[in-house]
Amino acid sequence: MNWNESKKALSKAKDWIIHNQKEDGRIVWDEKGKCDPWDHCECLIALALYEEWDSFNLGVDWFFNNLNEDGLIHPEFKNITVTHKHFESHHAPYIILPLMQAVLMGRDDLITPNIKSKINIIFDQLDNFKDSDGYYSWAKDSNGLSDNSLITASMSIFLSLKALNNSTNIKFNQNLWDSKFNRDGIDRSRFSMDFYYPYMCAIKNDKNTFYNDLKDFYVEGLGVKCVKEEPWVTIAESCECIIALLVLGDFETAEKIFNDILQFKNDDGIFPTGYQYKMEIFWPEENSTWTNAAVIIAAHALSTFNEKEINRGNIFFYLNNLLQGDKTINPFK
Repeated sequence: MNWNESKKALSKAKDWIIHNQKEDGRIVWDEKGKCDPWDHCECLIALALYEEWDSFNLGVDWFFNNLNEDGLIHPEFKNITVTHKHFESHHAPYIILPLMQAVLMGRDDLITPNIKSKINIIFDQLDNFKDSDGYYSWAKDSNGLSDNSLITASMSIFLSLKALNNSTNIKFNQNLWDSKFNRDGIDRSRFSMDFYYPYMCAIKNDKNTFYNDLKDFYVEGLGVKCVKEEPWVTIAESCECIIALLVLGDFETAEKIFNDILQFKNDDGIFPTGYQYKMEIFWPEENSTWTNAAVIIAAHALSTFNEKEINRGNIFFYLNNLLQGDKTINPFK
């Protein structure tokens, strides 16, 4: 299926994102009103792929309007109220991905001097989370930095740095991986994101290890589990794993998983967050906007996999140097 066909097939998922965008530009999860800036950015990537520029620009404005003078943004809002007062290191930098996706769609005019200035502030402050070995603290609050680094948050930062620097070269001491990540003693290997995210941003590329780990999370005919021991497949995790597979060059498995999750699209053309297959129920009872955004991004990646042209290319292919054409695009410098 080409991208035009995919766009038509998933248009209701896109409409659901726009339906849940408020007047000030924030895109909430659903009717309950929660907004997470990272998920907001994921939705903006989907809107850029659909070239819904009015909604896209409104969402970008909301993000920067809620950025503080230090280049940080709170990680959760309920309606217009900040519900979590700390800051997470990966949230503010992620805005560069939807902006770069817009550039790939031919809208470099959207990168105004004001946006460039704010991007510089975001990445200048990001250094405050970084240690001498290249690892990033997960969060900070009034007491200072957290004494912990998380794989998924760090991989998100690495993707953002790739977009900023137009480079796939990320410098950190990988020999310290086991001692630096998850210093709080919590085993996060049970979460699928910890397994596939390093492949999605090409920090890891060992296919044998990837497929061995995939066996723990993939459920035949249903998709990818969020948590290893739980009978619960989640649509967003399935879609992100699809992108990781495409980065590894495996279109066949990626397409298979995508076809698995299409069964969960409801009669309104919208995808749920997840499916508990032992109880045969959708859980939680929500159709999160960011889940629908993840489906759109994965569909675009699948639709353009064999083309890999930089013009209108997928941001995750671009960040991993998989697109053909002028690779010197850097509107942020």
